Amino acid sequence: MTGRDDEHGGRRGPRGGVTVTGFGEAEAVPDVAIADLGAEARAVDAERALAEAGECLDRMRAVLREAGVDDRWLRTTQSSTWTDGSARGSSRVLARLGLQVTLHDVAVAGDVVGAAVVAGGEPARMDGIRLEVSDPTQPRERAREAAWADAVARATHWATLSGRRLGEVQWVTEGGSDAVPLRMGRAMGVAKAMSVPVEAGQQIVSADVTVRWAWAEPSV
Repeated sequence: MTGRDDEHGGRRGPRGGVTVTGFGEAEAVPDVAIADLGAEARAVDAERALAEAGECLDRMRAVLREAGVDDRWLRTTQSSTWTDGSARGSSRVLARLGLQVTLHDVAVAGDVVGAAVVAGGEPARMDGIRLEVSDPTQPRERAREAAWADAVARATHWATLSGRRLGEVQWVTEGGSDAVPLRMGRAMGVAKAMSVPVEAGQQIVSADVTVRWAWAEPSV
């Protein structure tokens, strides 16, 4: 962190500097719930299995639309069929259809998802719910500000320890990550009445910044 010896045994004066990494976090309240739903049906052939799974998803979509979910927040996900040869007698074909729904009211998301799964019947599945922050711009800025303040404090401490003063910033490299989605559990069955517990809680948006300062010119 201090100036290095030159070829004549002297010091290079104010050259060199200090490089530190600062870390910062900011809290954010999730305002979006994303549920991964599906239908899984078993039949003697693929056509019948797909038809049963499709009817299940139709019932689930109807409930979601009645709850005010716009079609643009419904998205088809994985769709597949496979043969299960483990059953005694003849083999059976299984069909799996996926549906992802984005809900913009976390307070009622559990009730809406539960009602949809109940309406789907026995083939209905819920693979999980994750909570996200729709616009992390402000918490991300607060996390950056906290990371910068941490970097300044660290660099100032190192300068004090080495008997130097901080000069100009030479370069800055940003790191960090967005809010990590909160994931809820997975339910493979369905009860006669069901409401999935969903608590918004808080997420942490993190940031880190690596900054290089030059040493200030020594006072005369």
